[in-house]
Amino acid sequence: MISTRRGPNLATFGAFLCLFGLIPVVSIRGQAQSEVAPPAKSDTYAVDEAGKKYRLQHREVAATNFRISGVDLASDEPVLLQAAKLFGKSAAVWSGDASTANEEACYRSATENDNTYLIFGHGEVDSYFTLSSDSAAWKGNQTCETSVKVTRALATESGLQLGLSQKQLIATLGLATSRSQNIQKHRERLIYRLETQKKKDKNPESYALEVYIDARFENDLLVGLTVSWSAQR
Repeated sequence: MISTRRGPNLATFGAFLCLFGLIPVVSIRGQAQSEVAPPAKSDTYAVDEAGKKYRLQHREVAATNFRISGVDLASDEPVLLQAAKLFGKSAAVWSGDASTANEEACYRSATENDNTYLIFGHGEVDSYFTLSSDSAAWKGNQTCETSVKVTRALATESGLQLGLSQKQLIATLGLATSRSQNIQKHRERLIYRLETQKKKDKNPESYALEVYIDARFENDLLVGLTVSWSAQR
């Protein structure tokens, strides 16, 4: 089944693919690849804005993966408003236009020699955060605000944090949808594209909950994590 739908806005995340110079790893039937889930009958496929087809796993991950330092991507309260209350005001930056537009705010560690960055953002239908040990994660022209709440120990409620191994991340999220790598630079990337049908309390109408998770590793240590949450009717 192939459906054309608007998935999580990937314009913000595309820069990471160029930065890492990753080479897709194709899963071939019969070959063992423990990081990636094998094809399942429940899998479907969708097409992004660029016309590229991608696989969707139909399963859930815990809601604790969407909460970090008090900010909840699944909350009805706008993600940037939540961030401002907890981390302080930060100049928001817009990028893209129309359906690909994103609004982002950036916070970084106030500690010397700690290059931890935490970026919150939203698109037309998705909310997301990026946790990174690389200043290149912030593409905005505005200054990234410092915060004593941003440290290398920052983690989601599920325990996802910088420095985890692939095995530790998979123990929390399960097997990924796809994987790519740059062998020469010892970089790898695990992508999760998940969808489930949900219903709100006392509301007979269902909606599609789409989750996009991009985990980037160097020497098998997590150096960047983007989590996107999107509810679409």
